[in-house]
Amino acid sequence: MNRISKLSIIAAFSSLTFVGIPSAQDAKMNWPAEIEQTVRDFKGENVTIVNVDTLSEQNQTRMWIDHGTAEQRAALQAAVNANSELAAKLKGQNVEMDNIAGAEQSADGSLTIYMR
Repeated sequence: MNRISKLSIIAAFSSLTFVGIPSAQDAKMNWPAEIEQTVRDFKGENVTIVNVDTLSEQNQTRMWIDHGTAEQRAALQAAVNANSELAAKLKGQNVEMDNIAGAEQSADGSLTIYMR
């Protein structure tokens, strides 16, 4: 193999180590679009509560929660409070509304609430 080919292969492999860095920096951009409206309109029974600390530090969901702004969390908490059925269900499970850090809706329609 000639030197140019070897150099090209080395350059390609070394660039792969930097692939994960932008995703960690851009995690805050991955706040679920329309999640506040989804939470406001949620009518299902299937709600799961997950402590954020149980997610690995490299977990994409944890990264966007950790990088979420105070305004995003406040809007989400307001959406939960606006959905009286969901708020009552969460309060019945001793969830403190101020500890809600994120939410996601699954493809099956279930809702996951992430807590701090």
